Amino acid sequence: MTLKRLPTAIDGLDDILQGGLFEGGVYIFEGPPGVGKTTLANQIAYGLVQRRQRTLYVTMLTESHARMLQHMEHQVFFEQQHVNASVFYVSAYGELEQGGLRAVIGLLQGELLRSRAALLVIDGLVVEQRGLSGDSVRQFVHELQSLVSAMSCTCLILTSGTGNALSAEQTMVDGIFTFEDHGFHWRAERRMQVRKFRGSQIIRGSHTFCISRRGLQFFPRLESLPMRDEPATLGGGAVSTGLPAWDAILRAGGLLAGSASVVIGHSGAGKTTLALAFAAASSLSQPGLLLAGTEFAGDLRRTGDQLGLGLGQALDAGALTIEHLGHEDESMDEMGHKLLRLVDERHIRRVVVDGLEGLADTLAFPERGYRFLGRLLTELKQRGVTSLFTVDPAALAVAGGTGLAEGVVGRFDNAFVFRHHAAARATEASRTLSVAKVRGTQPSQASVDVQLALLDAERPSSH
Repeated sequence: MTLKRLPTAIDGLDDILQGGLFEGGVYIFEGPPGVGKTTLANQIAYGLVQRRQRTLYVTMLTESHARMLQHMEHQVFFEQQHVNASVFYVSAYGELEQGGLRAVIGLLQGELLRSRAALLVIDGLVVEQRGLSGDSVRQFVHELQSLVSAMSCTCLILTSGTGNALSAEQTMVDGIFTFEDHGFHWRAERRMQVRKFRGSQIIRGSHTFCISRRGLQFFPRLESLPMRDEPATLGGGAVSTGLPAWDAILRAGGLLAGSASVVIGHSGAGKTTLALAFAAASSLSQPGLLLAGTEFAGDLRRTGDQLGLGLGQALDAGALTIEHLGHEDESMDEMGHKLLRLVDERHIRRVVVDGLEGLADTLAFPERGYRFLGRLLTELKQRGVTSLFTVDPAALAVAGGTGLAEGVVGRFDNAFVFRHHAAARATEASRTLSVAKVRGTQPSQASVDVQLALLDAERPSSH
């Protein structure tokens, strides 16, 4: 017999759970106050309204429902007309104080019969503060499981405990979700881990999430997602770099379609110049996306136009979009999912990430950043996207707390390096771009003078 799912309809969460929660299951959401548990439970409840399903929301706290709903009013998913019409709020504080958990079970049974809810939320069961014994909690959850199973209802228990008396081993619940809030440099990062989940495989590990006016949005670990069926292969044609002189040193006449390239150099070497040239070559038939690490869109447009690259023309024509990389507290996975979403929505075929260190300034990068990068490049290649990344090794070391890994260049099809030659003047040396490797074709020469390439560049007339 196949267990029936109850999809949460929360962005990313059902992907992590491979389809959602299970009907009749009891799940614990645990974590410190303010991490988003109550918002998530309400978000799921109001999402169920769209499927004509009801929720019984039971609070064990002294805080009034009116106070909680005031905090929900600014959320996009909240709709006042559904309060106590499809989402029923009931306080069990009095029953808990007077009759303990057994009295709470009696209340739940009556209210579930009355509301016929598909989801039961119990918010605020803090065992440590109530002085409840482990035996009483285990008995409570046992009776709760029997009740929700008989009512074909799914139950969420929200607690700020840390899994002691409410651990999966003691209560035999169907799942435990742990929510955490981490500080990193000047950023904060929220994470969720599914510690236990009965009934199916899940995407394991810690997954980041954000809270906005839309509620919670989850970002599964990119490298842990199931692989797409599309092959990750290089295309047959060539894609212009945007600089004829750069194209000329590649026998294919440019970068092979679907390839991933990296440009490595210190600050001021000319990496952004090459990034802008590649982005400016976008067209309506081959739209481009530029993710900027440190510079603003207006500054990049001005620089591109001053260099005669026609960046403004591409932007005005709608052939190119500029987005900021690492805005506010974006996690590494959030940035990766954002990039792929934009690629899919706008049918992007040319991607520029100007500043790999933008991805590195995150909590997860030192641990799994290069595995993440490898999967991101695979996802782009499977979509037929030709990509160009720039990286400053010194900035990467500061942002990620780790140097540029020796094997990272191997993840790219093409690698170009701004090399310093002691015999040359600094200004000349910093503009000499050397070919470190090219996959699928051969370079016709070992390097190109970027300064001369700019002087010789043709001005794009249209996009």
